[in-house]
Amino acid sequence: MIIRWLKSIFSERQLGAMRSSRWASVRRLHIKDFCECCGIKGTLLKPLEVHHILPFNKFPHLELEPTNFITVCRTCHLLLAHLGSFKSYNKDIKEDAQVLKSKIELRP
Repeated sequence: MIIRWLKSIFSERQLGAMRSSRWASVRRLHIKDFCECCGIKGTLLKPLEVHHILPFNKFPHLELEPTNFITVCRTCHLLLAHLGSFKSYNKDIKEDAQVLKSKIELRP
């Protein structure tokens, strides 16, 4: 019974699309040391994430495409990249990131 329950928790359907075996190395090559939206530097306790602009589970051919990546902090990942819901995505995140970054740099 416990094994069946564990299998239901870790089913492929719930984990999403399978990542390419090359994803970890591609991620290491393209992650920046700052959030491209707010400019915050990544730390051990506040790590940065490489976000797929167009989700790889819907656009698998773009999973390893560098033009489909943006480095974000966890806050910007949810609020800007996913518009407050991980069920959604923001195809204009790069433009929105530039606007936010500019506003932060020019703030009074």
